[in-house]
This record gives sequence, structure tokens and C-alpha cells, in this order.
Amino acid sequence: MTPQAGKKNVVRPPSNTAPQAKGQQRLRGRWLTLRGLLLSFLLLLSAGFFLALAALPVGRVASAAISAGVVAAAFVLGRFASRFWHARTLTVLLLAFVTFRYFFWRVTGTLPPVDDPLNFIPGVVLFAAEAMSFVLFLTSLFVIIDPLKREPAELTGAPEDWPSVDVFIPSYNEEPELLETTLAAAVCIDYPRDRLRVYLLDDGGTDQKLASSRPEAAAAARDRRETLMALCERLQVTYMTRPRNEHAKAGNINHAFHQTQGDLVLILDADHVPTVGILKATVGFFQQDPGLFLVQTPHFFVNPDPVEYNLGTFERMPSENEMFYYSIQPGLDRWNGAFFCGSAAVLRRAALEEVGGFAGDTVTEDCETALELHARGWRSVYLPRPLIAGLQPETFDSFIAQRSRWAQGMIQLFLLKNPLFKRGLTLPQRLCYTSTMLYWFFWFWRPIFLLSPLCYALFGLEIYRINLPDFACFVIPHVFAAAFLTQFLHGRMRWPLFSELYEYLQSFHVSRAALATLVRPRDPVFTVTAKGQSVDRDGFSPLAGPFILVTFLLALGLAMCAWRYYAFPEHRPAILPVAVWTLLSFILAIGGLAVVYERKRVRRQERFTVDRPALLTYADGTVVEVTVADVSAGGVGLEVAARWREVLARPEAPVLTITATDTEEETTTGVRISRIEPRGGDLSVGAGFAPRDRQDSVQMARFVFGNSVGWADFLDRKRVQAPTFFGGLLFFLTRVVPRMGHVLVALPGAVRRILTFQAP
Repeated sequence: MTPQAGKKNVVRPPSNTAPQAKGQQRLRGRWLTLRGLLLSFLLLLSAGFFLALAALPVGRVASAAISAGVVAAAFVLGRFASRFWHARTLTVLLLAFVTFRYFFWRVTGTLPPVDDPLNFIPGVVLFAAEAMSFVLFLTSLFVIIDPLKREPAELTGAPEDWPSVDVFIPSYNEEPELLETTLAAAVCIDYPRDRLRVYLLDDGGTDQKLASSRPEAAAAARDRRETLMALCERLQVTYMTRPRNEHAKAGNINHAFHQTQGDLVLILDADHVPTVGILKATVGFFQQDPGLFLVQTPHFFVNPDPVEYNLGTFERMPSENEMFYYSIQPGLDRWNGAFFCGSAAVLRRAALEEVGGFAGDTVTEDCETALELHARGWRSVYLPRPLIAGLQPETFDSFIAQRSRWAQGMIQLFLLKNPLFKRGLTLPQRLCYTSTMLYWFFWFWRPIFLLSPLCYALFGLEIYRINLPDFACFVIPHVFAAAFLTQFLHGRMRWPLFSELYEYLQSFHVSRAALATLVRPRDPVFTVTAKGQSVDRDGFSPLAGPFILVTFLLALGLAMCAWRYYAFPEHRPAILPVAVWTLLSFILAIGGLAVVYERKRVRRQERFTVDRPALLTYADGTVVEVTVADVSAGGVGLEVAARWREVLARPEAPVLTITATDTEEETTTGVRISRIEPRGGDLSVGAGFAPRDRQDSVQMARFVFGNSVGWADFLDRKRVQAPTFFGGLLFFLTRVVPRMGHVLVALPGAVRRILTFQAP
């Protein structure tokens, strides 16, 4: 049902809004609705038409000619996609037709006969994996075919009439230093002081933990509570804890939710540092639409995940999460399907009160809450602008723990609150949620795709009946169209092979959690993702075993393909496609080895390049002119003239004053010099922040995290146009091959530890 206009805390659009602006807003809303209806009709009509065409029995030559013609037409039409929205839609439909055609041929011409169970059973398993990925392909096309592009909504009316906002920062086991950065930045948010309250929700110092039967655990909880209470008092933040640790993060937030009164709630993870403008960019949406429950913004990360760090791609290509936050979420937004991602989001209290607060039946309370509210008729908005800076897991095992929880939660939702049967959702919303949840079954199909060619290479099984002419007529056009379609839809957000690598790396370990959830969907419990962990030496991850085994099997498969090609000349048309498939799987596998061989993390915090004049002032009045060259959450890098070396070597902590610019305020804080190195004719100096008081902490948080313009520039520098498949393959190899020397040296020791069950 649609939320009632008179419901408590619903923020109405201000009465002084200009009639012309209201009329323009209504016209835009009607156009977007009409456009969505037309698009839905076109998609449904085209899907039926293409299915009928795909089923037409034509020969190989005719099929190849049709596929080539369709791809060529899509290539030409795609040039006009930026000028005409329907050109984008037609381009996608044309390319999808090639995949329809491939899948129909796959069903009718490649499955082993039923009376040959040795081939039929693994053949059907492979086909089931392809069928699941095909359904995901179709739903994904629907989601991202026409993404919305939004800009921030300006606040209207007098500041004293703006909605009040409670900022919730839930915490469990994070270090005080990390929390201090987030809290100080939250205090800096540019919003009327009397309309903003910041809360630290500490689940690590609950009464339950203080009363633990283990004395050391109780003492640690008591120390944590005292430390964080002192931190909150210094930063003028409200400290809040609860009697018991029940219902994990959702329970922690709900405890605070029922004790506060703000019209809106801003949720920030403990390591998600907000910009000063996060509320001014988002709250205006709630003023415009009384039926809006959510404004979600992207999660921007300042550190590389294990894949990006070990392959050195963090500053050279878009991160994996950017495809979700800058391609998929805007697509979901088109269909009113953008959902809550747990942090960096503003929610309306009135909507949450309608469902009793944040949902807690699954371990993904964020998506579950959005599902419940969408089903009740509330609307959501996605704003694709980075307004927080967060941390990603740095070790491979913490990365897997995080992704396992996400997979468990989405599978729980699919089983317990299946969107296909959820009352109140629109058809587009059902497809949007289904697509999101279906993705988390990749652990099933990715290993099957990777290892299936070994059935023929090692055992001679024909589970996918194909020869070289069929490979050329059906498979190659399908692969080419799929690669073209991916590049067309995701543009600069997705590069060839890397999404497949992420899925492969997660599959073996995530599958354990996923299968347990399928058997007992109500059993999974929320686990906190470890942040701030690091790798202190080079070596294989404790989770590397399956990837070493798979790489060995695929290498053996390649050798067997070569032997079969030499020994059985009459079978070469069938062997070549299998050999190509095995080779691509092997390339992906060695990429996995390069990732699970983890490199030592030297830098504890990521730095951003800046260029700001500043002054260092000492107690005796000495003033040193410096340039701030880079900045991180922990300190700054300075460039200083060489004549100041003796002054900089003093043990005292000087005061750093960063001069004001047209857009930035002056910033002052205490620092400690930690490193002095010659660089050219000058000095490169490292200085850690040593805030003297609350004002220093707040000012440094504002300086480091206050403005997201630098973050957007950083993302744009990485978003060059994605290479073609072969260009992407070459880039992938340049990231992987140089690492293989270290991998091969360490491999015998890793194998020995696996065989003898030793810890790394």
C-alpha cells in the first residue's frame, strides 16, 4: 500500500515551492513513467519475437550470416545510443538475439543422449549451469538497459525547517583510531547543528560483554567502553550501547532507532568516513517526495582489495564494486528497485516505523529492509556520487568471509522472502530483486564452466557435443556478441576476465556457506568483516589449496589436449574447441594463483595526491614553509627545502597550518615528523597527525575527507574505455605473468604444507 500522507514524520514538499517547478517535476515524473511502460512493452514484445526467430531451423552458413549481420547492425546502431535512448534498447536487443540463437542451438544440438548416462549426467549439469547464467543474463539486461542518471537534490525552505537527522555509526570491534576518524568527519557534516545528532552505537561494550564469565573478555569490554565514551565526550558525540548483543547489526541499529526521534537516519559503517556535503546532496530528495524511504549513495574505497593489491590494478582500472555502484544500481533505480546497501544511505524514520525498524530475519538486513518497504509501496532513489570513503578487506580470508556473508544473506532472502512471490512488488521490482539474488549463485556455475573441458581432456567424455564448424557458427558469434554487449552496457566499469576472476576466487569457499544456507536457511548468523588486518609477509593465503589443485588439473588438461590432438587426427575438429576452452580456464586459474599468493602490505593507509602550501610552526617561533604533497587518514607527505633539515629533526611536535584556498578552509593540527629523506634537491618528509584537541581532530577529518571532488577525479582517471576482449586478455596477462616467478618459487612449500596439513 502507498504510505499515508498524514503519517507521522512524513516530510511534505515545502508549500513555497514555485508552481512552475512543481509542474516541471510532474511532467518529468509522467515522462519517466511513460518511458518505463514503453520500455517494458518493447522488451516483452521483443523477447517473444526473438525467441520465435531463434527457434527457426536454418543451416550453419545461414545462422553464421544472420549472427554476423545482427552484430554488425548492433555495432552501427550503438553509435547513436548516447543520442537516442531507444537506440540503446534496440542495440541491446539485437545483441541479445545472438545469445538467444546460441542457447536454442545449445538445447537442440549439443546435449548427450539420455541412454548414455556417463556423458548425459555431467552434460546436464553443465547445461543447468548455463541455463542459470542465461536467466541471470536476461534479468540483468532488463535491469541495466536504461539506467537513471541523477544529480543531487537541493534543499528547499529555511534551514530551521529542514528534516532532523540522526547519524548512526554501528561498531563492534573496530579500533578507536579508526572510529575517531569517522566520528570526527560525521561531526563536520554541513547541516544545521540543531538538526543533526551523531551516535556511536557500540556493540563491543554491551552489558552482556561486561558481565562475561571470562575475566579477560570482560576487562577488554570495560576498557573499550571507557575509551570510546571518552572519545565521544571529546568529539561531542552521543555514546550508546545496549544490554545484550542480539540480532547483530540490525539489532544494534534498532536499539538506537527506538530511542531517537530524527526525521531521517543516516547509516555509516564504522570505517565509512562521510564528506561534509553528504546530507545537502541527499536530504532534498525526501523534501521532494513524501513517499521516499531511501537515498542510497555508492561505497567508495580508499584501499585496494586483495585482487587489486596483488595484481597491481587499483590505480589502473575500475574496481569490481564500481560496476555495481555505477552501472547496476542506476539501472535498478530506473525501476524503483535501488536497494539499501548497509551504509552511506539516508532513510526515512516514518517508513522504518511502518515495518518495526530494520529487518533482521537474514544476515543482509539492508537488502531485506528495502525489500519489505518496496513491497509496501515506498520508493527509493540512488545517487551515483561518492559521499563516503571506506575500507575494503585486505587479506584474502577476510575478503572471503565478507563475500560468504553476502552470499548467505541473498540466498536466505531468495528462500525465505522470494521476490517472485512477494506481495506488493511490481513486476519490474520482482525482476530486479531476482537478478540481484540470482547473481549470488555464481559459486555453482563458475567452477563448472572452468572445469568442464577436463571431462573430455582427461577422460574423453563428450558432455558438450560440438565440432569446429559449429564452434565457428554458434559459439564464436555468441562470445563476440556477449563481449560487445558487456562493453556497450558497462562501458568503462568492467574489463574482460576480471569479473570472472572475482567469481572464480570466491566460488570454492563461498560455496560451503551457500550450501549450508540452502540446507538450513535460518541458521546463518551475522559475522563482522575484519578491517585493518594486513599481510606482513609474502606467501600463499591459508585458503590457497583449491586454487593450486585447479591450476594443476588444468595444466594437465592442456597437456592431454595436445596429446589427443597428436594421437587422434580424426578427432581434431572436436579437440580444438576443448583446447581453447581449457586454455582460457588455465589463464583464469593462474590469475587466481597470482592473487592468493599475497604480497606484503607496506602502506597502512592509502594516500591521495594534493598540492597545498602550508606552514610548520615550532614552539620557539620558527616557521618552515612546506608543500603538502599527499594525505591519508593518518598523516601527510610534505615537500620541504633541504636547508630546514636540522629544524625538522627536532623531537618536538610542530603545528601544521594548511593555508586556505577559494574552496577550502585553513586547517591547523599538531603533527609528528616520522621520516626525512632527500629527494632531488629538497626533502621528502612524512608526518603523522598528532591532534592537540577536538578542534584538531575535526579539522583534519574535514581536510582529508571533507570534499569528494578528489575522489571523483580518482575514479575518472581509472575509467578509461574498457579494452576489447583481446586487449583485455593482454592486460590480464601483463598483470599475472610477472608474478608467476614468485608463485612458482613458493609453490613447492605450499603443496608440502597442504599434503602434511600444516598451517602456513
